[in-house]
Amino acid sequence: MTRESVYLDWLRDAHAMEKHGETLLKQAMERLDSDSSIGSHIAHYLAQSRTAVAGERGLKCHDDSWSALKEALGRLSVVGQAASDLLRVEQDARMAVSVYVFCSYKVATYTTLIAAARQADDREGDIFQRILQQEGKMAARLLADLPEAANQSIDSLAESEASSAV
Repeated sequence: MTRESVYLDWLRDAHAMEKHGETLLKQAMERLDSDSSIGSHIAHYLAQSRTAVAGERGLKCHDDSWSALKEALGRLSVVGQAASDLLRVEQDARMAVSVYVFCSYKVATYTTLIAAARQADDREGDIFQRILQQEGKMAARLLADLPEAANQSIDSLAESEASSAV
């Protein structure tokens, strides 16, 4: 396997990850209060993610066939995750954690993709550095919002329990 073929494979994975992420963020926005700080940050993250579909750009420079199977499996896993989360009452905190974990996963993915681009001598790989910086900033914002999301979920559950006990 050549360095370039490894790089192209990882670009395909990044493309599938971005498609998966867009679906995850759309589902989160449907269920979260857009007035909360976590909701507004996720809305911003969704807009940012739509402009950062770097995998497509990189693949089109080298090879325009990305993995339809990986993309489909990624979308299926989002559906399964969303169905699981719907069964839980404390949606805000769980969705906030899910989005933070996904953002952190993207930070790790783009970090390795930058190294792969360098190994493959891809000058177009510089875009990944910019995306990595954006993902790092978003992960920090989401992490800072987690206590508020947890507090809101706890308050909501306590109020729900108190009103059902009456």
